[in-house]
Order: sequence, then C-alpha cells, then structure tokens
Amino acid sequence: MKKEKLLVGLIKDDSGKYDGYNWHDEYAKYFSFLGDSVQLLDFERSDWVSQITQYDFDVFLWRACHRPDLRDDAKTKIYFIDRILGKKIFPDWNMYYPYDNKIAQLFLMDKFNVSHPKTFYSRDRLEIENFIENAKYPLISKSSDGACGDNIRKFDAIAPLREYIEEVFSEQGSQTYFPWVRQKGYIYLQEYLKTKRNLRIIVIGDKVELSFWIEDDNSWIKNVAYGGSIHTDDVPVEVLNEAIRVTKILNLHWCAFDIIVTNNKYYFLEFSSVFGFSRKGNHYEDAFGSPNAFILEKQVKYIHNLLI
Repeated sequence: MKKEKLLVGLIKDDSGKYDGYNWHDEYAKYFSFLGDSVQLLDFERSDWVSQITQYDFDVFLWRACHRPDLRDDAKTKIYFIDRILGKKIFPDWNMYYPYDNKIAQLFLMDKFNVSHPKTFYSRDRLEIENFIENAKYPLISKSSDGACGDNIRKFDAIAPLREYIEEVFSEQGSQTYFPWVRQKGYIYLQEYLKTKRNLRIIVIGDKVELSFWIEDDNSWIKNVAYGGSIHTDDVPVEVLNEAIRVTKILNLHWCAFDIIVTNNKYYFLEFSSVFGFSRKGNHYEDAFGSPNAFILEKQVKYIHNLLI
C-alpha cells in the first residue's frame, strides 16, 4: 500500500555560516510543499539515537558538513543508521563512505573502470622514491581529504616534491587546510593534464540535473571557490552518459563529479554525494537563478517520488 505522505527526519546542519541558509530549512520547505511531514533532529545531542526511534520515520536526510571532525562523526552515525538499524537515510553508507576521501574514490574508479588521470598512491618510501625519480613532471599532489581545490599542490620538479615528501613522512606530517589535520604517511600523485576548463556534473537518480564548465585563465585549478566562472556550453553526451553509468554502478542516489576534458578525452578527477555551492560572486544565482541551482529541491522531489 502506497503512502500518502512521508514522515521525514531532517538532521539540523550549520550551513548558514557558509551558505547564508541552513540546508535543513530549505529541505523542510520543499518537503512541506509536497505535503510531507518534517521533524527536525539534533545529532549533536547525546540522545540522538532516541530521536530517530521516537517516531516511525520513513526516511532521514542529513546535509553533513565536510569539516573533518563533523564528517567523521557523520560517518559513524550514518553507518549505524543504515547498516545496523536498517533505516533509510540520505546519504546512505554507499554514498558517504567515499566522501572527502580521494583514496577510497581511487579504489572505486579503478574497480569500475572509470577513466581518471594516471594516479600513484603509496605508503612505501622506497616505492615513492623510485616513482618520483622516473616520473614525468609536472605532477599534482593531493591530500586524501579537502574540498574546493584545497590541499592540492603542483610540482614542476623533483626537488620541491622530495622536500614535501619528507614533510609528509615526518613525525608531525604536512599541514592541510584544517590546521589540526595532517597528511601523514602516504603520497597521492597524479599526472598533470593541462586544460582550459573543468566540468561539473550532478546526477540525481538516472538523470543529469546540472552540468556546466568552470573556466579560470588565472589559475591551473579550475574551481568556482577559487574564482572560476561558470559557463553553460553544451557538454558532450558521452560524458553525461558516463556520469550516469558511474552513479548507477556505485549504487549512489545522487552524485557530483569533477571532470576534465582534454584532447577529446574525459577524465574523472573525483566525485561526491555531499557537495556545496560556493557563494563567491553569486555565480550560481546568476547562471541558474538559484544559489544552489535548484538541486536541493530536486533532491527532495527524488526522495519523495522514490518512497511514495
């Protein structure tokens, strides 16, 4: 028997300080438009488990923040809700496991034959030394975590890279965007593929709901948060179809992809089922008429239609 409306548990977020609005408020508004009931939950409290079991919720939705301490807390709770309690939550564990973890994403892309730049990941000092001695420069170094182009470095020669490796393998490790988080004991290197622009694609269900190019003539990092500009030129159909394929094969309800296209070939850089929309320059508002390109509303409609 189909439900007439959903009872949705929305976990409170603190997105307002970054986005100018809290995502749970936007989600609540769109669920209400559809006739669903919403209950706000506070996962900062010690009684968070009691909150999710006090009513017979149909689904939970959480815009978990990417700050490392909050991300790790969310991973613990999402796993518990999804895999232990067996309750439906967005993002579920399949979606959140590789979030802000380029190493996990690399494993998945290799497993499922997703085209990506040649990547070297290792924790072995001798193997790393042999690699950098024979590598072609420049090389891109990345920390496993980091958003908006953070924790990414470009090395044009072996000497500065070797210094960086020494820092990574030192007792304190190498500082990342968040001062209390260090890259330590591993190296993640990618070939440098020169391109004039990057591509962002967001898939929800089996449909591309957003696609655009990011250009920045002043930086090799193409990111809206770094000052890149949005362009809505047509995107090759084969790239859109591949984004849909990857979303399906990874069993993700929705996902954002960062892709580069160079020499008529496309390469997936990273992906995430938790994403944001930079407020710098009102790019999204100007390009799409919404500070989040109406993606939050489309997520809510997807959940509603999936469960009703």
